[in-house]
Amino acid sequence: MTSSRPIKTLIVDLSMQYGGSTSRVLELMKHLPTGEAALASLAASAVTRHAHELNLPIHTIGRSKMDPRILANLIRLIRAENFQVLDSQNIQSKFWASLAARLTHTALISTIHSWYENEHGRKSIKGKIYTQIELSTNSNLSYYITVSEKDRQSLLQSGFPEERIQLIYNAVTIDPELADQDPKKIRDSWGLPQNAWVCLAVGRLVPVKGYDVLIDAIASARTQIPEIHCIIVGEGESRENLTNQIKHHGLESRIRLVGYCGRIDTLSSFKACDVFVMPSRYEGTPIALLESAAFGCPIIASRSGGIPEVVTHEQHALLVPPENPDALAQALIRLSQNRQFASLLGANAKSHIAADFNLDNQVRLTKHIYKKAFELHTVEP
Repeated sequence: MTSSRPIKTLIVDLSMQYGGSTSRVLELMKHLPTGEAALASLAASAVTRHAHELNLPIHTIGRSKMDPRILANLIRLIRAENFQVLDSQNIQSKFWASLAARLTHTALISTIHSWYENEHGRKSIKGKIYTQIELSTNSNLSYYITVSEKDRQSLLQSGFPEERIQLIYNAVTIDPELADQDPKKIRDSWGLPQNAWVCLAVGRLVPVKGYDVLIDAIASARTQIPEIHCIIVGEGESRENLTNQIKHHGLESRIRLVGYCGRIDTLSSFKACDVFVMPSRYEGTPIALLESAAFGCPIIASRSGGIPEVVTHEQHALLVPPENPDALAQALIRLSQNRQFASLLGANAKSHIAADFNLDNQVRLTKHIYKKAFELHTVEP
């Protein structure tokens, strides 16, 4: 059975904090035709707040990830609005969506932004539990969407059929008017001296982001880059440990944890830096990396996860081994001493992202998978 009519999809995102998956969900919903998608989320979450600001169709189904009312609210919503496909965005979303899909006979998709054992480590109890939950809720799953080939390979190793896994890279489109702040004013707001050479990092303050490695690298590089300063945008569980590490190195005047920033301020920060740094231990297709490239920032990033699928070493960025502060320090020194090469990397990355990681392609592929999931679901016993 096939359908010529648009498929109506409910995107389920029960995350609380803003992350790369939040950006993907919001951009996808902004670009899907009116009436084809809505969001189910938590009342006080970042995605809920931003969806309201963008006037996107949104339904709050609980107050916390384990709110016992979520399942009943999801079922009522699916039936009342006649949703045909559920697209879950994280492990808690997958748990509730899989139950609701089974009870309402709705097609189910799971979007994997970062495979759990890759992100948390194979020895991590959290990673093992999340992976087990993900795989144990697949009995009625129609398709997986992954955002990197690395994660697609992890799914294949788990035994899930290859023909039901679709790789759809993250994508960005930057509206210049959203980042029209004067770079000098931004740097002044950070309290930076006029001659500062500014490293920028954007993301949650969690171990997988590797900010401890960045701090050690700056401690090592500062003797050769006396004007180096670092701004880390984001909030999370590692703030206290990172603050103590900064104090240990005596870098309080050089490294600032500025906390969570709104969308406009975050985009504007890309215009105010000299280099964007992503020292992550693992990533899928990081939105912050795509956004920094879209602004033409010179990039230094870890050769981990899906990052090498996005940018090529020496062409669009400098890629260094993860967990290697010495290699990261040398990359910082190289770009600080060769500003012309740094500018060339930034220009190359900007052209590359505009050509190969655009939202039109992402939306087209996603709509196709929604349709295939619905059709597969209607013919399966």
